[in-house]
Amino acid sequence: MKKIFLFGYYGFQNTGDEAILEAIIDQIKKTLADVKLTALSYKAKDTFQKYGIDAVSRNSFKEVIKAIKESDVVISGGGSILQDVTSSRSLIYYSVIILLAKKMGKRVMFYGNGFGPITRYSNKKLVKYIINQVDVITVRDYQSKEYMQSLGIKKDIVVTADIAFGLEDISEEKVETILQKEAIETTKKWVGISVREWKGQTHYKEVVAKTADYLMSRNYGVVFIPMQFPSDIDTSREIAAMMKGTPKIIESQYSPREIIGMISRLDLLLGMRLHSLIFAAIAEVPMVGLEYDAKIKNFLKLVNQKNGGIVEKIDIIHLWSTIDAVIEHRDEHIQQLRGVKKSLHKKMEMNIEIFSKFMQEGEKQ
Repeated sequence: MKKIFLFGYYGFQNTGDEAILEAIIDQIKKTLADVKLTALSYKAKDTFQKYGIDAVSRNSFKEVIKAIKESDVVISGGGSILQDVTSSRSLIYYSVIILLAKKMGKRVMFYGNGFGPITRYSNKKLVKYIINQVDVITVRDYQSKEYMQSLGIKKDIVVTADIAFGLEDISEEKVETILQKEAIETTKKWVGISVREWKGQTHYKEVVAKTADYLMSRNYGVVFIPMQFPSDIDTSREIAAMMKGTPKIIESQYSPREIIGMISRLDLLLGMRLHSLIFAAIAEVPMVGLEYDAKIKNFLKLVNQKNGGIVEKIDIIHLWSTIDAVIEHRDEHIQQLRGVKKSLHKKMEMNIEIFSKFMQEGEKQ
């Protein structure tokens, strides 16, 4: 039996990271007939109950060390966990995990990760030293590869796609049940909005509120879809309170696949959260992104969809004209997404192929 330790931003009720974990578990189990998975998690018990795998609390470093020691390989599963925009603390935490794994003689793989940005000189030196010891690296976009190389990382880096593109659809019946529960009328046109807090900014919230009212004046229903609980619900409520109309806010928690099912019934998604945009691409729903981080801009370029503007200096006229253009040419955007989705799904499968070779090479050693 192979023992694998997975680490990432798991257990924080972030739907994007939970989508990554769900997909990588499925992919590994389909690849290896006999495997024991253990995941790092903020809520280990919750992760165990959701996915039926072992989990260790990220707050118990003693448990983390034990999990690394008992594993055959250690995998960083998706997401942009090596960055210091929010803080250096998490970057150092994950770097130490990699360093410990290598000191214990474990093989380490980056599985479809994002990377950066890293602003502090000391952090750049740290990740350069540590990542150059990683055995196999796949990243989800070219910008991550280029950024790694700019820091002096000399390892081979393969560009694949976000692991979430491997998630399977839920049934139409299940989608209907969710829509009924949330009182989302299927005869009406809907725009979904995914927002988050960002550096104490308030202007973008006012713009989103006016935009939601504008869409409602055009006979669209507006539904806020939180991706991080409970913080995104609070932000959605704050914006809703600024509106003249009354939007819907999804306050129940759903699995990533259920949220994709919900998004599949939208006419448009306006999103800040990266995985809200990824979910829209999976569901082949046209999108307008709100750029709070370079990864949003990069993904929108990748899927040939529209950027509504940078959050810190968002312009309402530009945003509305962008939304109008997408609505007017909606069918063209859907066709573009269909082609891109197929391409990205194939690239995503490269993660599985490389992982399989990685495990086979380990058996020869």
